Amino acid sequence: MKFIAPLLASLLLTSATAFRPNQPHPFAGKLEKGLEHRSSDHRLETSKKKDPNKGFVGVPLEVYSRNDGKTELQWLATITVGTPPQTFKVVLDTGSNALILPGSNCTDCGKHSLFDPSKSTTFDPQPALNNTIEYDAGADTVPPNNTGRAECVVVTDTVAIQGLSVSKQQFMLCHNYGGALSSQLADGILGIGSSVVSDWTDDGDFTYVPFLPGLVVEAQSPNRIVGLALGSGGKHQELGPEASIGGVDGARYRGRIKNVNVNEALSELFETFIVDVQASYVGSGKNKKPWRNSTNDNKPLTPGVSFVDSATAYMLTPDRQTAADLYANISRDIIPLDDVGSWGASCATLDGVAMDITFTIGTKTGGDLVDVTLPKSAFNLGEYPGRKGVCQAAFSHSDPPFYEPLEGRPAWVFGSPLIKAYYTVWNADGGTLGWASGADKAKVG
Repeated sequence: MKFIAPLLASLLLTSATAFRPNQPHPFAGKLEKGLEHRSSDHRLETSKKKDPNKGFVGVPLEVYSRNDGKTELQWLATITVGTPPQTFKVVLDTGSNALILPGSNCTDCGKHSLFDPSKSTTFDPQPALNNTIEYDAGADTVPPNNTGRAECVVVTDTVAIQGLSVSKQQFMLCHNYGGALSSQLADGILGIGSSVVSDWTDDGDFTYVPFLPGLVVEAQSPNRIVGLALGSGGKHQELGPEASIGGVDGARYRGRIKNVNVNEALSELFETFIVDVQASYVGSGKNKKPWRNSTNDNKPLTPGVSFVDSATAYMLTPDRQTAADLYANISRDIIPLDDVGSWGASCATLDGVAMDITFTIGTKTGGDLVDVTLPKSAFNLGEYPGRKGVCQAAFSHSDPPFYEPLEGRPAWVFGSPLIKAYYTVWNADGGTLGWASGADKAKVG
């Protein structure tokens, strides 16, 4: 979900409307200011002494799905807030940094657990900053066709996950949630994005330390590394999905973790993990062929970038033509299903024509250059809502076209259908995103 104000990164979809080509982008000043204040911020450097022997902490995840489990939408962790602790289920979102929860005065929060400040002895109503959040999506595979709003105030209390706690964590407590947040299974959102310091306001004048950096400040975690095993667990299937905070879980992957450098400028700008996309292919291994652009003399797709977002339940191409070219190479029966970017066909057709889709990601100046593959087993997202026997294909398209604002390159969103095929390591300290062969036996090229 892309929160427009304040500028967080994405939960389930990054807004295309802010990236129209041939327009002055509104983020240049924010980027310069953000880089300056992040490079000079010493809040982590002045933290308490860390225990070098402290290893990772495994956080069990619950899968929110539909279609009898075939369509996996979100991965939820359990956190506690306040003293005594109140319990909530939250989406672990690599595309944002804030904690967002519904308050006891929420008027439209459905059956969610609500945080009651009056029951917490450690609650602090400060800084009492009112925030209106606008977001572009909900917990589904279908791209949004309208914008929702949530009305919140920034407050402070103790927040803990699996025994790790931050004593004075600022978060958004909402008294109005809007349709998408109200309808999802999760009570709220826990951002685990890449920033050491994030902004509550667009001008960057009001900053806070997100939860993961806060754990480092309070010597609860040795670093800002998170390992995600969203797949079944392979031979360790009994363990279920897991997030490891503070390091990697060697039982959840095999072989070597290959680390891709993130795009530093864009990742700083959007406070999330963004990688360069060097090439795109239909197929994998020796059978892969370039994904071609039919409107550009059938040349391979132009290199671009991609937001990598654990809380997006589908893949997003930069524009309609890119999606059309992919599906034209696979089956003419795959057609648009709606006017917001979804594609699909009969469920039997999609299962029969499903193919691996491969991307070469990483920078050419450092780190690994890695082939990552969306396996054909993830090509069919399951039955499209409300259309029996019709299934949605993994790739939707952005409308209007989606371009990053610094160089105007095509921008993708790589969501959970790709991420869950690997064991991924989100290293905000090192500026890398690691990929290892995981539960679904995806090959790391």
